Amino acid sequence: MRNWFRISLAFMALAATIGALLRLIYVVEMPWLFFKPWLHAHSHVAMLGWLFPGLLIALLGQDRREPPRRFAFWLGINQLLVFGMLVSFPLQGYGAWSISFSAAQTIVGYALMVQAWRRTSHWPPHGSRLLARLAFGFQVISTFGVWAMGPIMSSGMAGSELYYWSIQWFLHFQFNGWFWFAAMAIGSRWAEKHGVAVQLDRTTTMLWVLGTIFSFALAIAWSERLPLVFAVNAMAVLVQFWAAWRTLLAMRTARPQAMVRSSRWMRVLIAVMLLSMAVKIGAQALVAIPAVAKMSLTLRNYVIGFVHLNTLGTISALLFAFALMQGWFDERRPMVRRGLVCFIIGYGLSEFLLFTQGTFFWAGWGQIPGYLWSLFIVSAIMALGVWVLLFSTSGAIAPGRPTTEAAE
Repeated sequence: MRNWFRISLAFMALAATIGALLRLIYVVEMPWLFFKPWLHAHSHVAMLGWLFPGLLIALLGQDRREPPRRFAFWLGINQLLVFGMLVSFPLQGYGAWSISFSAAQTIVGYALMVQAWRRTSHWPPHGSRLLARLAFGFQVISTFGVWAMGPIMSSGMAGSELYYWSIQWFLHFQFNGWFWFAAMAIGSRWAEKHGVAVQLDRTTTMLWVLGTIFSFALAIAWSERLPLVFAVNAMAVLVQFWAAWRTLLAMRTARPQAMVRSSRWMRVLIAVMLLSMAVKIGAQALVAIPAVAKMSLTLRNYVIGFVHLNTLGTISALLFAFALMQGWFDERRPMVRRGLVCFIIGYGLSEFLLFTQGTFFWAGWGQIPGYLWSLFIVSAIMALGVWVLLFSTSGAIAPGRPTTEAAE
């Protein structure tokens, strides 16, 4: 599994580099770099080449059993298709090849879900297995939005409300469904294997499910600004806030046990993850106010910052903590520590700049002096950190660390 993690991390490094270039395009003339096609490459590579396989690796990699050959086969096909997107999107945007690669990856994703479902069948039914099954279900549900786009576009409705709703459907159930429940399943499985007494009860799990489903109202509120839509979203975010509070109480009881079973940098990364989750939940609670919801939907800085809270602060930090746990990153090596510091600083400053600039635009104060250069610099620092971490995985596995490598 370690080699698959390295391949996925390489896609993360490429996505981060493209992201930095997309910042640079606003301050340096680069006529060869067309923003939209490269943005599509950035988002697809990050989500499907890094986050999607990374979560599967973290879910299944905690068990010291050799992954089934079919899983490795489909994971390899997935990464080849993502490479095809990396090449085709900058060349043609949404064209025949890029759409074909995307559609094929969705089908391959189903095959990987089947393999993961079978692989987790021996997990505790009311703990990690339930959370993992919910994650797999939301992953499949999210793809309904992808398949809907074909008929919508062929009907001449590209650019319509329904077209954008299908995109929002995919993104919403990816971020708030698949990513969220997979992260909780990874944490729950780690707790079960290390004897840490933390388990979400059925009420808390059901609250998360209901909050995820009904908070889709915010995704369509930009076009349907009806009181009922905002009321449903307000109810959903309050339910999520309640679920988060119950989850926090469950985690607090297990904190002393978890502290002695984790390393220093694992705790740092989990702190980054939990802080990002707290900001995300806090932001969702604020959008229960219609005026705030409208503002969050119309300011691109807020939207990008919110997306990065999910993808970078929550999931990527979790996957890096998993790599430390497996011994794929050795925190005793200065190279690893520097890579993690660059990633955390770059991510943190990027979020600060995005949300601060969004607030400046909302208040009518204009652009922060040096904002564009500053955003590029912090993005480059974060990308550098990922590249450093990638090269650090070429070393030997840290002795005495738990690893699945022996099973391979």
